[in-house]
Amino acid sequence: MQVDQLERIDNEAREWFTLMQSGSVKATEQQALQQWLQADAAHQKAYDQYQLIWQDLGNLHAQEVAAFKRSTRPPLLAIIGNGLRSILAGLSLLNPKSQFGLALASVAILAIVIIGLQPEKIVVQEFATTTGEVKNITLADGSEITLGAKSQLKAWATDKERRIILVSGQAFFKVAKNPQRPFWVDAGETKVRVVGTQFDVRKGSDRTRVAVLEGIVNVSIVNASGANKSTSTTPVVLTAGQQVTRLNAGSFEAVNAISVSELESWRNGRLIYLRASLADVVADANRYFKGSISLGSKNLADLKVTAAVSTDQMDALTDMLASSLPVVLQRDAQNNIVIMSRSDVDSIPHTSK
Repeated sequence: MQVDQLERIDNEAREWFTLMQSGSVKATEQQALQQWLQADAAHQKAYDQYQLIWQDLGNLHAQEVAAFKRSTRPPLLAIIGNGLRSILAGLSLLNPKSQFGLALASVAILAIVIIGLQPEKIVVQEFATTTGEVKNITLADGSEITLGAKSQLKAWATDKERRIILVSGQAFFKVAKNPQRPFWVDAGETKVRVVGTQFDVRKGSDRTRVAVLEGIVNVSIVNASGANKSTSTTPVVLTAGQQVTRLNAGSFEAVNAISVSELESWRNGRLIYLRASLADVVADANRYFKGSISLGSKNLADLKVTAAVSTDQMDALTDMLASSLPVVLQRDAQNNIVIMSRSDVDSIPHTSK
């Protein structure tokens, strides 16, 4: 079978699988899926692959997140105490010679148990970049991370899972597939879980965006106690070419498309925006700009921006915004820029001298 044909089948399987997970499937669509699956064995095989990936991901249930935050091992001293009490009770029923032999064996067994119950040593790695700096990181499991400018993350792993905390900024992840050790990325209360895929997470001061280049990603909102905040925060399933944004104090916005060029651009030294929010553009610009850029009004946050600029020419971006949007720039001697609504500036009374 030709490569392009396999790619077409894979795309069709992904679309069918996404539809089946949407929760609003019509009977005619179910019937159409069955006809598609029966038309070619390759169809069934491709669809089964997505089902396997989904099973690996599992349900991002609140209890699973909460379980990570508490130890599953009983206190070590309690285990030792219970073990010693059991041994002493058994010894009292035996003759002295048997007691001595059993005591030695019991001590040896208890020592092995104690060693086995020692908590797994977790080494937390911390990575950070400065203004304009991009860093490539390879983790011990083979997963690769591209950490964007002025960003910070923490990474660690256990035998059962791999964990990332994106403290701030942006990172692209190329995850080594391992169904037995899911890969988590925490960006505040926004949680991402995968087993092997390529995706991008950007955490700003007021919003977080997750975008997928390859594979399937499960995104959820979980509060500090590990519980879902409300029924409106149902996990979102993203596939290749999709993104979702969440205001940090709210729920998910609608899932929409993102191009490969837009996803890859910042790793190649360019920022490309296709109807992106001004708030996202400003957040990105501040990680490359020697100074600061801020919005003079929250009403400007959702203005749509379409632009392309090199990351080493951020001054050009601010000029571009001023010429294409109903805004004006106020700049001080330290290169701090405030983007103001043109109507707000025009309404300010001017005193004649």
